[in-house]
Amino acid sequence: MKTTALTLAVALAAGTGMILIAGCEKEQAARPAAPSGEMRAATACVNTHCPIMGSPIDPGSVPAGLTREFRGKKVGFCCGGCPAAWDKLTDEQKQAKLDKPGP
Repeated sequence: MKTTALTLAVALAAGTGMILIAGCEKEQAARPAAPSGEMRAATACVNTHCPIMGSPIDPGSVPAGLTREFRGKKVGFCCGGCPAAWDKLTDEQKQAKLDKPGP
């Protein structure tokens, strides 16, 4: 009896998983794919150097914890101390740092 119940439970779980997976595929197919340039633009930082330290950064791979939104744009930083320093600046100071060309 226990074996039959276990077999039935496994079969039901597997069947449910297949339905969920199939449902995800249908949902993905129903959504239009964003062009790759659009996707990168939405996730990449606008700067190539940290506005606080001046260190080079890869705009497409900055972790979320090392970014801030400023005037609708994503700004990336090189290390954990830089976002806190950025937060203390005025908007004018932030803009000046972004306008300054990299080192």
